[in-house]
Parts: sequence; structure tokens; C-alpha cells
Amino acid sequence: AKHRSLLASLGVDSLRTARQRLVEARDKATELGLARQRLADLAPKGIQQLHEELARLSALGAGDLELKVDPEQIRQHHAAAEQRVATTRNSVREALPLRSHADEAVMAAETAYVTIQAELTSLEVILGPDAAREEKGRLLLTEATARQKLREAAEMRAAPLRDGARDLTSAEAVLRRARSVQDAATQEASQLRVTLADLNGHIRTRSDDAVEEALREATEKLEIAGERARRFEFEKAVLDRLRTTLVAARSTARDLYLKPVMSELRPLLGLLFDDISIVFDENTLLPQTVRRNGQDEDVDRLSGGMREQLSVLTRLAFARLLARDGRPTPVILDDALVYSDDDRIERMFDALHRQSHDQQILVFSCRQRAFAKLGGNILQMSDWQPGRS
Repeated sequence: AKHRSLLASLGVDSLRTARQRLVEARDKATELGLARQRLADLAPKGIQQLHEELARLSALGAGDLELKVDPEQIRQHHAAAEQRVATTRNSVREALPLRSHADEAVMAAETAYVTIQAELTSLEVILGPDAAREEKGRLLLTEATARQKLREAAEMRAAPLRDGARDLTSAEAVLRRARSVQDAATQEASQLRVTLADLNGHIRTRSDDAVEEALREATEKLEIAGERARRFEFEKAVLDRLRTTLVAARSTARDLYLKPVMSELRPLLGLLFDDISIVFDENTLLPQTVRRNGQDEDVDRLSGGMREQLSVLTRLAFARLLARDGRPTPVILDDALVYSDDDRIERMFDALHRQSHDQQILVFSCRQRAFAKLGGNILQMSDWQPGRS
């Protein structure tokens, strides 16, 4: 345990890792030596000497010199000096990062060396002197072997248990389901207790309210309602029978009137229109649609003149039907055929004459010129004389 705690304090988990860190520290020390050697090659006399040389050359370039030699030679020496200054400055610039990197490497290597040296010292304290290490190693090996055997025995005992054990996920699912069932049952029991308390309260309240009398009254109301329902059922049956009778009567009346009317109306329509037929409403027995040229049109959408002409022809057909039934009825047209053109009104006059040979038709109109071609018996106004019929 002391060995493990010491390794943990050093930040490693085994002696092998500690030795690896020692190797790394030695490598860093080697890198530090190489960096110092390169720095010595670039600046044999040190960085400070380079700075001093640079300052001296700068001071020489800044002052005014008295030229006692050839100016061209001086210029050449000056250019050479500037070249050396530039080279020296470049060397300084190149050496500065190397020096910084070397300083950092030195510090890191020294730190790693100190750390690893401390770790080695601690390990040597734990392991003891070299003479006792072999014996201690045998003891540790014996202890490790015993622990390995104990572990294998525990694995052998755990294997059957592990094979026979239920799946943990399935067991957790069964447990969750059982808990949900229990929670639902608990909640339902709580609700049932509340409902039972409410019912007990209602029972105690109703026990003082003459429940039997209320039941008797409700039974009497039920009997009265049943009697009304039976009466309604009888009335419904009577109404259904009446409706059936009326439907049959309407169908009979439709067959009695509609077909004869259509037979009487068909030749009249042929006088005015080509290829036209009328469909009557089965409920009102009035014209509903007109079919001409293979197309159906609502009567309400026809022109005013055509609607008026169909109305007159329908009246003539009904009058003929009533006359054949022994109930002659005059047809009276009061200022009719207002919207008919000249050609169509003459055809209407022909239809009126067709029906007038055994039917009385009276036509009243204030348009004498339009009805001049009607013919027939024209009534005249005469003065009234007393005693003359």
C-alpha cells in the first residue's frame, strides 16, 4: 500500500513508468547539451559579446570621421563593416530564439531531473537495499501468486452464479412494471375510497328523504310516460298510413291528370315549337323543365314570352281534359300574350282556334291591332236600353 501511495504521489502507476520518465529526463538533458553547443558555435564569446560588438559598430557609424585616406577605400571598408554588422545582427536574432528555447529546455530538464531523482530516491527507500531486494521480490511474487489463485477460485465460484443469473435489463424492466402496477393499484384504491365515502354520504343523506315515496312517484310517472308513448306510437302508425294513402292518391291523380294533359299538350306544343317536351313536377303538377334540342332547361330560366305561351297551352290542355270528363270550364285570357312576337302570336291564335271548336275561350285585350288576326266572335259595345235584355 505504501508503494502504491508513493507511485500515486509521483503521478505514475508503476515502476516501469517511473523508469520511462527517467529516460525522458535524460533525453531532455541531451537536447539541452546540443542546444548549448549550437549556441556556442553561433556566439563563441557569448551573447553579451555580440551585443557589445553591435554597439561598437553602431557607435562607429554614428560619429563624424575625418577622412585621411582614399574615400573609395573608406567606402569599401564601410560597406564591409555594414555587412559584418548586418551579419552579426542576424546571428544575434537567430541565436536569441535558440537561447530562449535552450533556457526553457534547461529548466524543463532540470525540473524533470529533480523530480525523477526524487522518485528514484523514494522507490529505493521502498525497495530497500540491493541485498534485500531479491528476497523481497520473492515474497511479493509469492503473495501475487496466492492472490491470483484466490482470484481464480472466486471466478470459478462466480461463473455458475453469473450463468444462472437473470438478465439485469430484463429484471429492471420487470421491476419497473411491477412498481407501475403497484402505483396504479394504489391510485385506484385511493379513488375507490373517495368514491365509497361519497356514496356513503349520499346513502346517509337519502335515508332521511323518503326514498320509497320518490320511487313510487317515479313509477307512476313512468307509467304515464309509457301510456303517452303508446298513444304517440298509435298516432305515428295512423300518420304513416295516411301518408301512404296520400302518396298513392297523388300517384293516382298524377296518372289520371298528368298523362292525359301531356297527350293534350303535345300537339299544341307542336304548333309552336319544334322538338320540344315538358317535364311536370310530380308534387305540384306544374311545368318544371323543358327539353329542346336535346338539352334540359328550367322553366324559370326561359324567356317571359315562352313562359307565357307554355302557361296558356297548359291551361288549354287542362280545359280540354275537364271537358272530356264532363266538367266543361271556359278558358279566360285577360291581356295575355304580351311578350310574344308576331310569328309566335299567330301560332298561338291557331292553337286557340284548334281548342275552341268544342271549348269556350274568352280573350280580353286592349291591343286591338295585335289581336286583329285572332278571328272568332268579336264582342261589341252597345248602348243600354231599359226593358231590353
